[in-house]
Amino acid sequence: MKQVPTGVPGLDQILDRGFTRPSTVLIAGTAGTGKTTFTVQSMFAAAKAGEKCLYFSAISEPIAMLSGYMSKFSFYDPSMYERENLIYFDLSREIMKNKAYDLVDIITENVEAIQPDRIVIDPITTMDLPLTDNERRRFYFDLFVGMKGWNSLVMVTGEFTEQSLQTSPISYVADSIIHLSNELKKGCRVRYLDVLKMRGQSYASGKHVYRITDDGIITYPAPSFNGGTVTSPRKRVSTGIAGLDTMLSGGLISGTTSMLTGPTGTGKTTSCMHFILDGARQEEPGLIVSFEESAEQLRRNALSFGWDLGALEENGLLHILYPPTGEVYSGESLLSIRDCVEDIGVKRVIVDSINGFAGMSPDDDSDEYVRKTSGYLKSNNITTIFVSETADLLGSKQIAENGTSYIMDSVIMLRYVEIESELRRAMSVLKIRGSAHDAGIHEVKITDKGLTIVTDGTSFEQYEDIFSGAPRLARKKAFVKAFGER
Repeated sequence: MKQVPTGVPGLDQILDRGFTRPSTVLIAGTAGTGKTTFTVQSMFAAAKAGEKCLYFSAISEPIAMLSGYMSKFSFYDPSMYERENLIYFDLSREIMKNKAYDLVDIITENVEAIQPDRIVIDPITTMDLPLTDNERRRFYFDLFVGMKGWNSLVMVTGEFTEQSLQTSPISYVADSIIHLSNELKKGCRVRYLDVLKMRGQSYASGKHVYRITDDGIITYPAPSFNGGTVTSPRKRVSTGIAGLDTMLSGGLISGTTSMLTGPTGTGKTTSCMHFILDGARQEEPGLIVSFEESAEQLRRNALSFGWDLGALEENGLLHILYPPTGEVYSGESLLSIRDCVEDIGVKRVIVDSINGFAGMSPDDDSDEYVRKTSGYLKSNNITTIFVSETADLLGSKQIAENGTSYIMDSVIMLRYVEIESELRRAMSVLKIRGSAHDAGIHEVKITDKGLTIVTDGTSFEQYEDIFSGAPRLARKKAFVKAFGER
């Protein structure tokens, strides 16, 4: 027995190095889920790698028509037929002329004559239509027992829902079952691949999103990033903002995750730019994952402060990921983050914002994606800031709109305050695990040079209830103002 590639990007990772050969795999799903595309794509990949493949078509569709559909995919290569690496056998006529039991003999004769490495029967469910339940059980048993002696990877497709599989005899005789579905989530269709059974090998359980693209089927393994333990020596990482570093007792701790939270316009993205630019000055590559603004918008906005992000990108010190909400899923973004970490060795990451994960998570499990992203980045000693936007402009009592603040090692809060009919910005450090920090509330100012923090205590020292949105003079200051010094 050996492991062989599936030919479907992402699936080998889910199956821990691919399919086992020899074995039998059922590709189950309802109409339109991509079962034929799955198997044909797998066959072409195997044929190009030198395997001999035999495709049994059990539908009334000539090879010219099937090839016409498949030729639209980049994996299609007609030379595989010419070289006889991929052999097509039309079973539909035999189904009309023969009983199901006779088909077993016809299939076996061709397999023994060709000795293929990989076999597809697509679909198997048309072959058992005239059979009673007892006959169907015997048919599947005889066919699959025969397959065991073929020394091939055999993929069979079938029209099954997940519920119907539970009572079908094919579930017991197949070595492995992969279920494809097309579910309605948040008003749009989402395709899922779920490994229900994989005899003799480990696999990543759960539903994995897949897409049918011009290149065929691409799967996006649900991330299983664990860890989150910082193993490197604790050192301080500058935020690029002197006042904030002072509030943090020297900066963020390397390899930790922080949340920067606040309403729109308070300076969250600008603060993050300082962090990325400081890393670039120290030759530490940075990654910005922006769900809110495109890469072009970020570059244009940064130029207003005199920051040339394009130059950093050209020098390999910055990479910007912009996954538009609704067009990609959380799992895809996490895999893109992992690729950037591995390819360019990023040391600092900005995720702007956490709220974007909610729009990309069809199963409403965005908090879990945040947790896994945080754990993965921490385990790779990458210092990360997650931005979280709050809805209330003034007086919000929430740290963040979602329940992810507990995941973070540090929480920094930006808020608007109204003083004498003027909106001003304020910042405070709520927590930083394993370190002392400034507990004060300090004024934030945004200039044409970026963001600065007033830490000398002159901005808000005479006020209380700053974060209520409507601060008032402290009692002592109010008394002195009314009655003078006593």
